[in-house]
Amino acid sequence: MKAVWGTALLCLCALLAAPAAAHEERLLLGKVETIDVARKRLVVVGAEGGERRRLEMTPETEALACRAVPGLTAVSAGALVRVKYVEKVGSPSRAESVLVLGGGR
Repeated sequence: MKAVWGTALLCLCALLAAPAAAHEERLLLGKVETIDVARKRLVVVGAEGGERRRLEMTPETEALACRAVPGLTAVSAGALVRVKYVEKVGSPSRAESVLVLGGGR
């Protein structure tokens, strides 16, 4: 009986851990290289090391900028931003939020 419960507990732990291992949340500080609101695509070049990251935006992507209308229209090429994004294996990176820190236009 102990072996059955042990096996069941092991399977439950594996199932609970699988979704957490399937994606990773990350932060990127950098400048907006391009933004295409129609295609819902954002390209950011990292401030450290020049990492270039192409991100998909969804209706749930939150864009914030001081003294501006919230939404993707607040994001422009050349702006300094902090992007929180999710990286999933086999899928494009998806932006969760974009905080405009300054610059642009």
